[in-house]
Amino acid sequence: MTITSNIGLYVHVPFCIRKCRYCSFLSFPCNEEKLLTEYSNALIREIRTRYEEWPYRIIDSIYIGGGTPSLMPGNDMAKVVNEIKENFVVSDDCEITIEANPATLTDEKLRAYLDCGINRISIGVQAFDNTILHFLGRAHDKNDAINAIRMSKKAGFDNVNIDLMFGIPGQTMKMWRDSLRQSLFLRPEHISLYSLQIEEGTPFYDMIYVDKMVSETPENMDRAMYNEALMMMDDAGYHHYEISNAALPGFESRHNMKYWSYQDYLGLGPGASSFIGGHRFKNCEKVSEYLKYIKAGMPPVKPENVEEYSVREEMGIYVFTGLRKTEGFNINDFEKTFMKDFFDVYDYSILEKFKGFIEMDGMNLKLTRKGLDVSNKVMAEFV
Repeated sequence: MTITSNIGLYVHVPFCIRKCRYCSFLSFPCNEEKLLTEYSNALIREIRTRYEEWPYRIIDSIYIGGGTPSLMPGNDMAKVVNEIKENFVVSDDCEITIEANPATLTDEKLRAYLDCGINRISIGVQAFDNTILHFLGRAHDKNDAINAIRMSKKAGFDNVNIDLMFGIPGQTMKMWRDSLRQSLFLRPEHISLYSLQIEEGTPFYDMIYVDKMVSETPENMDRAMYNEALMMMDDAGYHHYEISNAALPGFESRHNMKYWSYQDYLGLGPGASSFIGGHRFKNCEKVSEYLKYIKAGMPPVKPENVEEYSVREEMGIYVFTGLRKTEGFNINDFEKTFMKDFFDVYDYSILEKFKGFIEMDGMNLKLTRKGLDVSNKVMAEFV
Protein backbone atom coordinates (compact mmCIF):
# COMPACT_ATOMS: atom_id res chain seq x y z
CA MET A 1 0.00 0.00 0.00
CA THR A 2 1.18 3.53 -0.72
CA ILE A 3 2.03 5.89 2.13
CA THR A 4 1.28 9.58 1.70
CA SER A 5 3.90 12.04 2.96
CA ASN A 6 1.40 14.32 4.69
CA ILE A 7 -0.95 13.30 7.47
CA GLY A 8 -3.96 14.76 9.23
CA LEU A 9 -4.14 15.12 13.01
CA TYR A 10 -7.38 14.66 14.92
CA VAL A 11 -7.62 15.89 18.53
CA HIS A 12 -10.57 14.66 20.58
CA VAL A 13 -12.04 16.71 23.42
CA PRO A 14 -14.67 14.42 25.01
CA PHE A 15 -16.46 17.02 27.12
CA CYS A 16 -19.65 19.00 26.49
CA ILE A 17 -22.15 21.19 28.33
CA ARG A 18 -24.65 18.35 28.32
CA LYS A 19 -25.31 15.29 26.21
CA CYS A 20 -27.76 15.91 23.36
CA ARG A 21 -30.62 13.45 23.04
CA TYR A 22 -29.37 12.01 19.75
CA CYS A 23 -25.65 11.86 20.56
CA SER A 24 -23.82 8.52 20.54
CA PHE A 25 -20.31 9.99 20.36
CA LEU A 26 -17.74 9.49 23.11
CA SER A 27 -18.50 12.55 25.23
CA PHE A 28 -19.33 13.45 28.81
CA PRO A 29 -20.97 16.48 30.43
CA CYS A 30 -18.40 18.70 32.17
CA ASN A 31 -18.47 22.27 33.46
CA GLU A 32 -15.31 22.21 35.61
CA GLU A 33 -12.62 24.46 34.19
CA LYS A 34 -10.00 22.73 36.37
CA LEU A 35 -10.75 19.33 34.77
CA LEU A 36 -10.61 20.85 31.29
CA THR A 37 -7.19 22.34 32.06
CA GLU A 38 -5.96 18.98 33.39
CA TYR A 39 -7.18 17.35 30.20
CA SER A 40 -5.36 19.87 28.02
CA ASN A 41 -2.16 19.03 29.93
CA ALA A 42 -2.76 15.32 29.22
CA LEU A 43 -3.13 16.07 25.52
CA ILE A 44 0.16 17.96 25.61
CA ARG A 45 1.88 14.92 27.11
CA GLU A 46 0.36 12.66 24.44
CA ILE A 47 1.55 15.04 21.71
CA ARG A 48 5.11 14.67 22.99
CA THR A 49 4.79 10.87 23.11
CA ARG A 50 3.29 10.58 19.63
CA TYR A 51 5.91 12.85 18.10
CA GLU A 52 8.55 10.26 18.97
CA GLU A 53 6.74 7.71 16.76
CA TRP A 54 6.26 9.90 13.65
CA PRO A 55 8.71 12.81 13.92
CA TYR A 56 9.12 13.44 10.19
CA ARG A 57 5.56 13.28 8.86
CA ILE A 58 4.23 16.66 7.74
CA ILE A 59 0.86 17.63 9.20
CA ASP A 60 -1.24 19.67 6.77
CA SER A 61 -4.59 19.45 8.56
CA ILE A 62 -5.59 19.48 12.23
CA TYR A 63 -9.15 18.87 13.36
CA ILE A 64 -10.15 19.48 16.97
CA GLY A 65 -13.47 17.71 17.56
CA GLY A 66 -15.60 16.36 20.35
CA GLY A 67 -17.64 16.66 22.44
CA THR A 68 -17.35 20.42 22.53
CA PRO A 69 -13.76 21.66 22.16
CA SER A 70 -14.92 25.26 22.56
CA LEU A 71 -15.84 24.39 26.16
CA MET A 72 -12.11 24.42 26.97
CA PRO A 73 -10.63 27.77 28.09
CA GLY A 74 -9.07 29.61 25.14
CA ASN A 75 -5.58 29.76 26.66
CA ASP A 76 -5.60 25.98 27.29
CA MET A 77 -6.64 25.29 23.70
CA ALA A 78 -3.88 27.60 22.49
CA LYS A 79 -1.32 25.65 24.55
CA VAL A 80 -2.43 22.40 22.88
CA VAL A 81 -2.16 23.85 19.36
CA ASN A 82 1.20 25.47 20.10
CA GLU A 83 2.50 22.18 21.50
CA ILE A 84 1.55 20.44 18.24
CA LYS A 85 3.49 23.06 16.29
CA GLU A 86 6.52 22.77 18.56
CA ASN A 87 6.71 18.98 18.25
CA PHE A 88 5.41 18.05 14.80
CA VAL A 89 6.31 19.40 11.39
CA VAL A 90 3.22 21.51 10.58
CA SER A 91 2.88 22.96 7.08
CA ASP A 92 2.64 26.73 6.71
CA ASP A 93 -0.78 26.42 5.07
CA CYS A 94 -2.12 23.85 7.54
CA GLU A 95 -5.91 23.83 7.84
CA ILE A 96 -6.70 23.93 11.58
CA THR A 97 -10.36 23.41 12.50
CA ILE A 98 -12.09 23.62 15.86
CA GLU A 99 -15.65 22.50 16.54
CA ALA A 100 -17.75 24.88 18.60
CA ASN A 101 -21.13 25.02 20.29
CA PRO A 102 -22.74 28.45 19.83
CA ALA A 103 -23.47 28.68 23.55
CA THR A 104 -19.76 28.47 24.46
CA LEU A 105 -18.17 30.98 22.09
CA THR A 106 -16.85 34.31 23.34
CA ASP A 107 -14.80 37.07 21.72
CA GLU A 108 -11.91 36.12 24.03
CA LYS A 109 -11.93 32.48 22.88
CA LEU A 110 -12.16 33.44 19.21
CA ARG A 111 -9.13 35.76 19.59
CA ALA A 112 -7.19 32.97 21.34
CA TYR A 113 -8.03 30.54 18.51
CA LEU A 114 -6.90 32.93 15.80
CA ASP A 115 -3.75 33.94 17.66
CA CYS A 116 -2.54 30.32 17.91
CA GLY A 117 -3.25 29.63 14.22
CA ILE A 118 -6.70 28.03 14.23
CA ASN A 119 -8.11 29.20 10.88
CA ARG A 120 -11.36 27.26 10.46
CA ILE A 121 -14.32 26.98 12.82
CA SER A 122 -17.14 24.44 12.64
CA ILE A 123 -20.25 25.59 14.49
CA GLY A 124 -22.83 23.02 15.57
CA VAL A 125 -25.99 24.90 14.65
CA GLN A 126 -28.22 21.91 13.69
CA ALA A 127 -31.29 24.13 13.18
CA PHE A 128 -32.47 27.74 13.21
CA ASP A 129 -35.68 26.77 14.98
CA ASN A 130 -36.01 26.95 18.77
CA THR A 131 -38.64 24.19 18.94
CA ILE A 132 -36.33 21.78 17.12
CA LEU A 133 -33.26 22.84 19.12
CA HIS A 134 -35.12 22.24 22.38
CA PHE A 135 -36.31 18.84 21.15
CA LEU A 136 -32.73 17.87 20.23
CA GLY A 137 -31.52 18.86 23.69
CA ARG A 138 -29.14 21.52 22.38
CA ALA A 139 -27.65 24.07 24.79
CA HIS A 140 -28.21 27.03 22.44
CA ASP A 141 -31.09 28.79 20.72
CA LYS A 142 -31.53 30.34 17.28
CA ASN A 143 -30.12 33.73 18.29
CA ASP A 144 -27.04 32.09 19.86
CA ALA A 145 -26.36 30.36 16.54
CA ILE A 146 -26.73 33.53 14.47
CA ASN A 147 -24.55 35.51 16.88
CA ALA A 148 -21.86 32.78 16.93
CA ILE A 149 -21.54 32.85 13.13
CA ARG A 150 -21.43 36.64 13.00
CA MET A 151 -18.97 36.82 15.92
CA SER A 152 -16.67 34.34 14.20
CA LYS A 153 -16.64 36.27 10.95
CA LYS A 154 -16.18 39.60 12.74
CA ALA A 155 -13.27 38.15 14.75
CA GLY A 156 -11.49 37.26 11.51
CA PHE A 157 -12.49 33.71 10.60
CA ASP A 158 -12.87 33.53 6.82
CA ASN A 159 -13.57 29.77 6.80
CA VAL A 160 -16.71 28.96 8.77
CA ASN A 161 -18.63 25.69 8.62
CA ILE A 162 -22.07 25.12 10.09
CA ASP A 163 -23.69 21.76 10.80
CA LEU A 164 -27.35 21.30 9.96
CA MET A 165 -29.56 18.32 10.78
CA PHE A 166 -32.68 17.08 9.01
CA GLY A 167 -35.05 14.14 9.29
CA ILE A 168 -35.85 15.11 12.89
CA PRO A 169 -39.20 13.90 14.29
CA GLY A 170 -41.65 16.80 14.14
CA GLN A 171 -39.53 18.78 11.67
CA THR A 172 -41.65 19.95 8.74
CA MET A 173 -40.39 20.81 5.27
CA LYS A 174 -41.15 24.47 6.03
CA MET A 175 -38.97 24.34 9.17
CA TRP A 176 -36.16 22.77 7.14
CA ARG A 177 -36.42 25.32 4.33
CA ASP A 178 -36.38 28.16 6.85
CA SER A 179 -33.16 26.81 8.41
CA LEU A 180 -31.61 26.47 4.96
CA ARG A 181 -32.62 30.02 3.99
CA GLN A 182 -31.15 31.41 7.21
CA SER A 183 -27.95 29.46 6.61
CA LEU A 184 -27.55 30.71 3.05
CA PHE A 185 -28.29 34.28 4.16
CA LEU A 186 -25.44 34.08 6.70
CA ARG A 187 -23.20 32.73 3.91
CA PRO A 188 -20.83 30.35 5.73
CA GLU A 189 -18.04 29.02 3.54
CA HIS A 190 -19.03 25.40 4.24
CA ILE A 191 -22.25 23.58 5.18
CA SER A 192 -22.48 20.02 6.51
CA LEU A 193 -25.83 18.22 6.26
CA TYR A 194 -26.68 15.28 8.48
CA SER A 195 -29.74 13.09 8.49
CA LEU A 196 -30.66 12.25 12.10
CA GLN A 197 -29.45 8.75 12.92
CA ILE A 198 -31.25 7.00 15.78
CA GLU A 199 -28.57 5.14 17.74
CA GLU A 200 -29.21 2.56 20.45
CA GLY A 201 -28.29 3.84 23.91
CA THR A 202 -29.45 7.40 23.25
CA PRO A 203 -32.58 9.06 24.70
CA PHE A 204 -33.98 9.39 21.17
CA TYR A 205 -33.78 5.61 20.70
CA ASP A 206 -35.89 5.06 23.82
CA MET A 207 -38.32 7.83 22.85
CA ILE A 208 -38.95 6.27 19.43
CA TYR A 209 -38.54 2.52 19.82
CA VAL A 210 -39.20 1.86 23.53
CA ASP A 211 -41.61 4.48 24.85
CA LYS A 212 -43.15 5.20 21.42
CA MET A 213 -43.38 8.90 22.30
CA VAL A 214 -42.50 10.09 18.79
CA SER A 215 -42.25 8.53 15.35
CA GLU A 216 -39.16 8.28 13.17
CA THR A 217 -39.19 10.52 10.08
CA PRO A 218 -40.40 8.55 7.01
CA GLU A 219 -37.66 7.73 4.49
CA ASN A 220 -39.39 9.63 1.67
CA MET A 221 -39.55 12.81 3.78
CA ASP A 222 -35.91 12.43 4.81
CA ARG A 223 -34.84 12.12 1.15
CA ALA A 224 -37.06 15.02 0.11
CA MET A 225 -35.35 17.23 2.70
CA TYR A 226 -31.90 16.14 1.51
CA ASN A 227 -32.68 16.89 -2.11
CA GLU A 228 -34.26 20.23 -1.22
CA ALA A 229 -31.03 21.21 0.52
CA LEU A 230 -28.89 20.20 -2.45
CA MET A 231 -31.06 22.23 -4.82
CA MET A 232 -31.03 25.35 -2.62
CA MET A 233 -27.28 25.18 -1.99
CA ASP A 234 -26.55 24.65 -5.68
CA ASP A 235 -28.65 27.71 -6.54
CA ALA A 236 -26.64 29.68 -3.96
CA GLY A 237 -23.29 28.70 -5.50
CA TYR A 238 -22.23 25.91 -3.14
CA HIS A 239 -20.33 22.91 -4.52
CA HIS A 240 -21.74 19.60 -3.27
CA TYR A 241 -18.47 17.67 -3.09
CA GLU A 242 -19.32 14.86 -0.65
CA ILE A 243 -22.56 13.13 0.34
CA SER A 244 -23.03 15.27 3.45
CA ASN A 245 -20.97 18.35 2.61
CA ALA A 246 -21.07 21.40 0.38
CA ALA A 247 -18.76 24.39 0.17
CA LEU A 248 -18.13 27.59 -1.67
CA PRO A 249 -15.40 26.95 -4.27
CA GLY A 250 -12.02 26.44 -2.58
CA PHE A 251 -13.41 25.84 0.91
CA GLU A 252 -13.80 22.05 0.85
CA SER A 253 -12.64 20.46 4.13
CA ARG A 254 -9.04 19.33 3.66
CA HIS A 255 -9.09 17.20 6.81
CA ASN A 256 -12.28 15.31 6.05
CA MET A 257 -11.09 14.69 2.51
CA LYS A 258 -8.29 12.61 4.05
CA TYR A 259 -10.85 10.20 5.52
CA TRP A 260 -12.63 9.85 2.17
CA SER A 261 -9.43 9.61 0.13
CA TYR A 262 -7.66 6.85 2.06
CA GLN A 263 -4.99 9.16 3.44
CA ASP A 264 -3.15 8.89 6.75
CA TYR A 265 -4.35 10.48 9.98
CA LEU A 266 -3.32 10.31 13.62
CA GLY A 267 -5.81 10.59 16.48
CA LEU A 268 -5.12 12.07 19.93
CA GLY A 269 -7.36 11.82 22.99
CA PRO A 270 -9.66 9.07 24.35
CA GLY A 271 -11.27 6.91 21.67
CA ALA A 272 -9.48 8.70 18.81
CA SER A 273 -8.78 6.50 15.78
CA SER A 274 -5.65 6.47 13.62
CA PHE A 275 -4.75 5.15 10.18
CA ILE A 276 -1.03 5.28 9.48
CA GLY A 277 0.75 3.43 6.70
CA GLY A 278 -2.07 0.93 6.26
CA HIS A 279 -2.35 0.21 10.00
CA ARG A 280 -5.42 1.05 12.10
CA PHE A 281 -5.49 1.55 15.85
CA LYS A 282 -7.58 3.36 18.41
CA ASN A 283 -6.88 5.02 21.76
CA CYS A 284 -8.58 3.50 24.81
CA GLU A 285 -11.98 5.07 25.43
CA LYS A 286 -12.09 5.34 29.22
CA VAL A 287 -10.68 8.69 30.30
CA SER A 288 -9.20 7.12 33.46
CA GLU A 289 -7.32 4.51 31.39
CA TYR A 290 -6.22 7.14 28.91
CA LEU A 291 -4.77 9.30 31.70
CA LYS A 292 -2.99 6.28 33.22
CA TYR A 293 -1.18 5.58 29.94
CA ILE A 294 -0.33 9.24 29.45
CA LYS A 295 1.12 9.63 32.97
CA ALA A 296 3.30 6.59 32.27
CA GLY A 297 4.56 8.23 29.07
CA MET A 298 3.08 5.49 26.88
CA PRO A 299 0.85 5.63 23.77
CA PRO A 300 -2.71 5.02 25.09
CA VAL A 301 -3.40 2.06 22.81
CA LYS A 302 -4.25 -1.35 24.28
CA PRO A 303 -3.50 -4.50 22.20
CA GLU A 304 -7.20 -5.09 21.59
CA ASN A 305 -7.46 -1.60 20.08
CA VAL A 306 -5.13 -2.49 17.21
CA GLU A 307 -7.35 -3.33 14.25
CA GLU A 308 -6.10 -5.82 11.67
CA TYR A 309 -7.90 -5.91 8.33
CA SER A 310 -7.16 -8.06 5.33
CA VAL A 311 -6.13 -6.39 2.07
CA ARG A 312 -9.56 -7.28 0.67
CA GLU A 313 -11.26 -5.54 3.59
CA GLU A 314 -9.07 -2.48 3.11
CA MET A 315 -10.11 -2.42 -0.55
CA GLY A 316 -13.73 -2.31 0.58
CA ILE A 317 -13.00 0.60 2.90
CA TYR A 318 -11.21 2.42 0.07
CA VAL A 319 -14.21 2.05 -2.26
CA PHE A 320 -16.84 2.77 0.41
CA THR A 321 -15.21 6.02 1.51
CA GLY A 322 -14.20 7.00 -2.03
CA LEU A 323 -17.79 6.78 -3.24
CA ARG A 324 -18.79 9.33 -0.61
CA LYS A 325 -17.13 11.98 -2.75
CA THR A 326 -19.39 13.22 -5.55
CA GLU A 327 -16.47 12.87 -7.97
CA GLY A 328 -15.95 9.30 -6.75
CA PHE A 329 -12.49 7.76 -6.92
CA ASN A 330 -10.03 6.99 -9.68
CA ILE A 331 -9.64 3.28 -10.37
CA ASN A 332 -6.02 3.86 -11.45
CA ASP A 333 -5.32 5.20 -7.95
CA PHE A 334 -6.98 2.07 -6.55
CA GLU A 335 -4.53 -0.03 -8.57
CA LYS A 336 -1.51 2.02 -7.41
CA THR A 337 -2.61 1.59 -3.79
CA PHE A 338 -3.29 -2.14 -3.83
CA MET A 339 -1.29 -3.31 -6.89
CA LYS A 340 -4.45 -4.93 -8.21
CA ASP A 341 -6.74 -4.11 -11.13
CA PHE A 342 -10.09 -2.87 -9.83
CA PHE A 343 -12.12 -5.12 -12.13
CA ASP A 344 -10.06 -8.14 -11.11
CA VAL A 345 -11.37 -7.56 -7.59
CA TYR A 346 -14.92 -6.42 -8.40
CA ASP A 347 -16.65 -7.98 -11.38
CA TYR A 348 -17.48 -5.55 -14.20
CA SER A 349 -21.09 -6.73 -13.98
CA ILE A 350 -21.49 -4.61 -10.84
CA LEU A 351 -21.85 -1.59 -13.13
CA GLU A 352 -24.85 -3.24 -14.77
CA LYS A 353 -26.32 -4.35 -11.43
CA PHE A 354 -26.34 -0.76 -10.19
CA LYS A 355 -26.97 0.92 -13.52
CA GLY A 356 -28.40 4.36 -12.92
CA PHE A 357 -26.89 4.47 -9.42
CA ILE A 358 -23.16 4.28 -10.18
CA GLU A 359 -21.29 5.20 -13.34
CA MET A 360 -17.83 5.57 -14.82
CA ASP A 361 -16.83 9.18 -15.50
CA GLY A 362 -13.55 8.78 -17.37
CA MET A 363 -11.48 6.69 -14.97
CA ASN A 364 -13.56 7.71 -11.95
CA LEU A 365 -16.24 5.47 -10.46
CA LYS A 366 -18.92 7.57 -8.77
CA LEU A 367 -22.49 7.60 -7.55
CA THR A 368 -25.06 9.21 -9.81
CA ARG A 369 -27.43 11.85 -8.49
CA LYS A 370 -30.01 9.09 -8.11
CA GLY A 371 -27.44 6.89 -6.39
CA LEU A 372 -26.85 9.44 -3.63
CA ASP A 373 -30.30 8.62 -2.23
CA VAL A 374 -29.43 4.93 -1.81
CA SER A 375 -25.70 5.38 -1.23
CA ASN A 376 -25.33 3.01 1.72
CA LYS A 377 -27.01 0.18 -0.18
CA VAL A 378 -24.72 0.66 -3.17
CA MET A 379 -21.51 1.17 -1.18
CA ALA A 380 -22.18 -1.85 1.02
CA GLU A 381 -21.88 -4.02 -2.09
CA PHE A 382 -18.14 -3.36 -2.17
CA VAL A 383 -17.41 -4.06 1.50
